[in-house]
Amino acid sequence: MADAQFVYSHDLELAMLAQMALSSRFTLPAQVEAKIAAVKLTGPTQEIVAALDQFQLVPLLEVIGAGDVAHFRLAKFAETAAKMPPHVLINLFFGGQLARPAKTWPVLAEQLATLGYAVPALVGQYLFDHQRALLADLQTFLNTVASRFTPADFKDADAAAEELQTQLAPRLQQEAPLTLAEDLMGKQFRNRGPYQRYFFVPTFWGPTIRLFGQQQTLFIHVPITQLTTAQIVAMWKALADDTRYAIIRLMDANGPLRAVDLIDHIGFSAPTISHHLDILRHAGLIHIEPVGRAKYYSLNRNRFRQLELVLQRLSESKQ
Repeated sequence: MADAQFVYSHDLELAMLAQMALSSRFTLPAQVEAKIAAVKLTGPTQEIVAALDQFQLVPLLEVIGAGDVAHFRLAKFAETAAKMPPHVLINLFFGGQLARPAKTWPVLAEQLATLGYAVPALVGQYLFDHQRALLADLQTFLNTVASRFTPADFKDADAAAEELQTQLAPRLQQEAPLTLAEDLMGKQFRNRGPYQRYFFVPTFWGPTIRLFGQQQTLFIHVPITQLTTAQIVAMWKALADDTRYAIIRLMDANGPLRAVDLIDHIGFSAPTISHHLDILRHAGLIHIEPVGRAKYYSLNRNRFRQLELVLQRLSESKQ
């Protein structure tokens, strides 16, 4: 069985917060945003990060997830990343999807284009030519974010991580790591490795995110909160449609599917299927996993389990 480790540290949680602050796809908790709202990147580094954000990438976490997660130190981020050749680091920024990234920008740009990343030439060349300056700016940003917190701020995070570790300890010994990761995310993975190592990392403030290359790093949001009324209503509305219910049934029977697969099965046009997938995604009922230029959609079984608990509570006698 592959090596699997449970890893938790304040440094990893701070790195998650820094990544969230740099990404438009995430919303920081109010108590955290108040602490770091004034922390900003400037100059070329801000422009590079904004360009990467257009592709919904998580470059900080990708670099961390590709290394020795168990011994990650926030203060050493730039020093560790600077040891990588530019083409290797850039490949990680884009999810590490290229098995053999080119060592020159024009060729690497063509490789990334095959994955759907149309990277401006100035952005790519800057990443190649000014790697150390970029990493120095990111390190300053990380350090500044970290300076806004004290150990007392992690009291709830520490407790949630300890509880999760207690729950996972026997499972890490007994279950295949990939199976455990699928169960924790509530989905079936399209990309299944094999991976050399598995890291399970709790995050109190961040979302559940899976990173994978030669190893898999799974950030797990804890604790799992109950659904709000708005979330429950959105899920019922999403399911109350013949086409969307058919999509759910197909994913349940076949595992991860592309939009083109759904078109072949159901027969509607691409825009119609895309519309229904967006509704299911916003309701939290499906996951999306990019594989090259393709996107695979699968059920978020954790959400269905939560909805099942709602139904169970409603069906129980109150007498």
